[in-house]
Amino acid sequence: MKKFAYAIALLAFAGCSSYSEIARWDGVSKTNDGETPLASFVTQNFSYQLFGCIPLCTGLPWTEGKDDICDEYNVSWFSDQATVDNNMVSLRYALNRVGSKRIAQLRTTEKDDSDWSLYLVNRHEVRTSCIILPE
Repeated sequence: MKKFAYAIALLAFAGCSSYSEIARWDGVSKTNDGETPLASFVTQNFSYQLFGCIPLCTGLPWTEGKDDICDEYNVSWFSDQATVDNNMVSLRYALNRVGSKRIAQLRTTEKDDSDWSLYLVNRHEVRTSCIILPE
């Protein structure tokens, strides 16, 4: 029974470790320069570490798929790949999908949180968002 509980806990971590989305622009809103964006982009990866230093699982950069939304078990076990560099890999993939190389309002944040787990497991979040402009 304990092994089953551990498996469920690991799957819960894994299910929350990676999220990416390209939202195609469908409106009349423009940027400050008067351009109509092609899409907005957001990617968010988590890594979980035991005691803040032993990697348990991590989200992987989004680099494949037919849909513009990736929210699945895109996980690497016992590694820490939730980094700004890996989020940029997802951004390059999104730019290729919409056929542009121009962005605006790039924002990246990193956050650590261990309060929810009584300080046993640390969750590191790396979130990147931007607006994709036409070529």
